[in-house]
Formats: sequence, C-alpha cells, structure tokens
Amino acid sequence: MMKYQKQLDKFENYFRNSEKEAGNEAIGLEVEHFVVDSKTLETISYSDEQGIEQILYQLVSKGWKEKKEGESLIQANKDEMVITLEPGGQLEVSISPHSTIADLEEKYFMFLDELIPILNQNKQLLLATGYQVENKISEIEWNPKKRYKIMSNYLGEKGKYAHNMMKGSASIQVAVDYIDEEDFIKKFRITNALAPAVAVLFDNTAFFEGEEYKDHTIRTDIWSNCDPDRAGTIEEAFASDFGYRKYAEYILNRPPILLKQDSKFISTGDMTGREIFKDQELGQEELEHLLTMFFPDVRAKNFIEIRMMDSLPPELNFATVAFWKGLLYDKSNLDEVYKMISDLTYQEVLSARKDVVKRGLEANLGKYQILELNKKLIQMAKTGLSDAEKEYICPIEKLINKNSNPVGEIREKIAQGANKHEALSSLILNFEVEDRGEE
Repeated sequence: MMKYQKQLDKFENYFRNSEKEAGNEAIGLEVEHFVVDSKTLETISYSDEQGIEQILYQLVSKGWKEKKEGESLIQANKDEMVITLEPGGQLEVSISPHSTIADLEEKYFMFLDELIPILNQNKQLLLATGYQVENKISEIEWNPKKRYKIMSNYLGEKGKYAHNMMKGSASIQVAVDYIDEEDFIKKFRITNALAPAVAVLFDNTAFFEGEEYKDHTIRTDIWSNCDPDRAGTIEEAFASDFGYRKYAEYILNRPPILLKQDSKFISTGDMTGREIFKDQELGQEELEHLLTMFFPDVRAKNFIEIRMMDSLPPELNFATVAFWKGLLYDKSNLDEVYKMISDLTYQEVLSARKDVVKRGLEANLGKYQILELNKKLIQMAKTGLSDAEKEYICPIEKLINKNSNPVGEIREKIAQGANKHEALSSLILNFEVEDRGEE
C-alpha cells in the first residue's frame, strides 16, 4: 500500500529534480492551429480525403518520423519539433525549449515552410485564432485517439463547454523553467494571478459557433465551464504554504479521468490519484501522466506551462514569449511583479475572470484596471529583454498603446464592412509564408 505521504514525496522529488541552474533557463512554445477549407473556412477533419491524417502522411514523406495509435497516424516528429493532434483535429506543434526567441522562431518557420505547400496544394488554409470560425462544435469530427473518447464522455458531464474546449479551441502555451522552489512559487503565483489580464491581452477570438462573438476572451469562459476539478485558476497557488508539495496535493486529490495500462487507456471515473495509487506503485511514468491530465491556466510539470493565451499569428506568438521572458527571467522584474500581485486574493482573480469576459480590457483585477496594468507589464517586460529581443514585444505593445488587442483589430475590420475572410486575413498563415518567400 502506497501511503499518501510517500505519494507527495514522489512529486516533491520530481519537481526538485526538474530545477534548472540559474542562467541556463530556456523557454518552450506550443502553438495550436486550425486547418480549414480555403473557400468556406470550414474545418478539415481527420478522416477527410485530404484530411489531417493525410497531411501528416505528406509530412512523413518529407522526412518527419511517424507515430501511430493502432492503424491511425497521430503524430510526426522532426528537428526538435513534434506535431500532435488536439481532439477536433487541431494541429499543434511543440518546439523544444531554447535559450533565445530567435531559435524558437526559426523552428516555427521551418514547420510552416514544410506544412504550407501541402495545404496550398489541397486548397486549405492554416488559421491561427482562438476558436473555430465557421463550424459548430457538433459538426466537428473527433480524432481517433482512444484517450479522447474517455475524456469526452467524462468531461461532457462536468461542464457545458467541455466539448467546445476539446474540439473548438486553440491556444499557445509557453513553458518556463524554475531554478528552485522559491523561484517556482513566485513564477507560479504571478502567472496564476495575472491570468485574466493576460487572457484578454492576447484575446484572438472574434467568432464562436460560426457567429460573431460579442463578449471577450471566450477561452476564459470556456475553461470556466469545463471541469472545476482541472481547469481555471488554482486556489492552492494563493495559499501561504504553496510550493511543490501543495501542488502535489492539488493533483493527487482530484480525478485523473484515465490511466494507461499495457498500452491501453482505462477510465478511472471519479477516483482520485491518491485513491488509485494507494494500492499500486506510483512510478515516474504514472506521475507524469497525472500532471498532464489537469488543464488549469498554469500548470507544473518539469517546467511551468502558461496556458491562457489564444492561438495567435507568428509575430504575436513571439510577442507572448517575449512578454513572459522579460517578466519572469529578469530577477528585478520577477520580484517587482511578485510584490504587485502579493495582495491579490483567489476570490479577486475569480471575479476578474468573469469581469474580463464582459468588459475585456476595461475590466479590473483587484485594485488594477487591466488596460493600464497590461501597459505597465509590457513596459516592464521590455526592460527585461536583451536589445536583440526587445523587438519581439513590439507587436503587442503597438496594440495595447492603441487601447486594443488582437480581437479588437478583427472587430474593427468587421465594423468597416469586411467579410469573414477579409477580417481574418492577418490570421491566415499561408499568406504570411508566401509573402516571406517572395522577399
């Protein structure tokens, strides 16, 4: 029988062993995209004649290494990049951590340069936005990963937007290192506290279920109506005794939904991790699986993963990376932001999550007005970047100085009479790569 304290010890040791040496921190990036028909903007499904699986096969023919689940191709890997599939067939590229933003940018454009000729041939587009622009969630096919079948059944009973989250949304995720537990606590608490402000700063969703969306940051609303056990803001992050062990308690006292045994996924229902591993050994593979089955705005693995931003076009992806790098990897900025958020309570952050959905940049986070807070944070982040990397933050700086954000630019085009294609033109990555190649 594995006692609870021993389970907690395992997690604590895992986090300690994941600490990086000061000065050697790197930053990782994951970007999710929609593949859509170039004329209708309808989503391309996994099993279509020129669908997601066939696109992966064409990448494999270019030298990407394939990974299958049964007979289904579900993943492709090449040069520190991994392409995986989200439940609705969204293409996610994960780029391994690098020390410079330029290195991440180079890898990302390598991915685009290999993918986009395939899509052009198929008369398809790659779209970087926070939600499907044309299809309703019921019209989108599930990809064949076995785990998603179990998750869809479980989460479908937990929140009204669970399937919207799985099949309809797309985000970017930034991974940052921590050097010790004190550094972990500061970064984790800062990113949780700032989540509502940053979600609206990088809000990039103008359409929801095929219709124009009038509110703000639908991503926040979707996650607030998904599963309270594994989404949203982590209350434990605001506890006075927060640290590695407290995060382990958060994980172990909630249901992981499923486990992998003998290459098969099995449902674990409402049993918590603590209960499941009372009678079996918690090995590192099982521990790492548990960590991936929770989807809050910020989560811990062998790095801190920041998850509240919508999928964005390339220049704004790297503005996001620059924003977090400048705030979290500069010691004076880290300490100053930590002081700024030290009085924010969990309840104030929950209140802000609701406020940003209704009022966007005009909302409040505790005593802070979010528009002004974001302006201040961007200026701070800029000071924390090297001269070579300051330029990366300029695209979001320009928007916020206009009192706007990505979705604000799209809505401005719509207000001027643009159709859906025209309004979303800056989010269609195909055009960008073609233009880049002609320079």
